Amino acid sequence: MKTTLPKKNYLAMNTQAVKQTLHELIDQIEDEELLAIYLQLLERELRKNTTSDFFNTTESELIARAKALLKSVREGNTRSITEFRKDVEAWKNKRAI
Repeated sequence: MKTTLPKKNYLAMNTQAVKQTLHELIDQIEDEELLAIYLQLLERELRKNTTSDFFNTTESELIARAKALLKSVREGNTRSITEFRKDVEAWKNKRAI
């Protein structure tokens, strides 16, 4: 059952209230494609705010990444080699000097 949210001034809300509202909204969304897009946006934002370097990653972080990757594969979240190559080429072109 979808609920209609009252109009709020989200900018005036504290961080905890905004997070709670986001959780409530996400729980109502069933569109997998839309959820995946939101996930990508949030992950991109987190990557922008991190200074971690792949080569400075701890062993426990690498293990966590590997476990997450295996879970993703088990759930069928994969892409073809053609799509992967296209993404790599686009990434290289964006990074070209």
